[in-house]
Amino acid sequence: MTKLGRPLVMSAEDRRKEIFNAAEQLFGEKGFEQVSMAEIAAAVGMSKKTLYVHFSDKRDLLKSLVSSSYIWPENAFKDFSQDQIQQLKQCLKMIAVHVLSERHIKLCRLAIVEQIGVEGLSQTFYEMGIAASRDHLIATIDQISKQQLNLKLSSEILADMLFGASISKPFIDLLFVNRQVDMKEIDQQIDYSVDALFVSSVLK
Repeated sequence: MTKLGRPLVMSAEDRRKEIFNAAEQLFGEKGFEQVSMAEIAAAVGMSKKTLYVHFSDKRDLLKSLVSSSYIWPENAFKDFSQDQIQQLKQCLKMIAVHVLSERHIKLCRLAIVEQIGVEGLSQTFYEMGIAASRDHLIATIDQISKQQLNLKLSSEILADMLFGASISKPFIDLLFVNRQVDMKEIDQQIDYSVDALFVSSVLK
């Protein structure tokens, strides 16, 4: 797996991405406990000593890998549309694409199946994944006029209802039984769910 022809000079960010890609593949193939830091270093064409410059140990590497998978683009949830209902739909669809991605599912399975005792890993999954996505939804809902609500519920409850109606079941299907999902159907479910809870500004 050693890569040939890698540029002599790489940014620290690019080097970390290479390490994450190699570690993710090896963890998926062999399981976390069966992979050594030496194997990861060899996969990216560096010495084990150099790998330890970036990560203190294998558990630190895994925690950083999980964290990196939740880094959203800077403008991911901003200004998609002048219409706030459409912006909410777009926010939900972006979250669905990430949560249901092959990479995210693999990382979730790794943490569950291996039952890895990595301090702070569960908190990282929660804070950077579930909580951050929920906060984005709540903030988007908060921008919508209260007059457009079909149900007089808090933004927190509405966010939970929308996530549950459109993303939770496909996520469980993928995670536990590997039942493939149709993203077009999920997009439609998001549209239907949002339209059921909010009145379009055009109809006001």
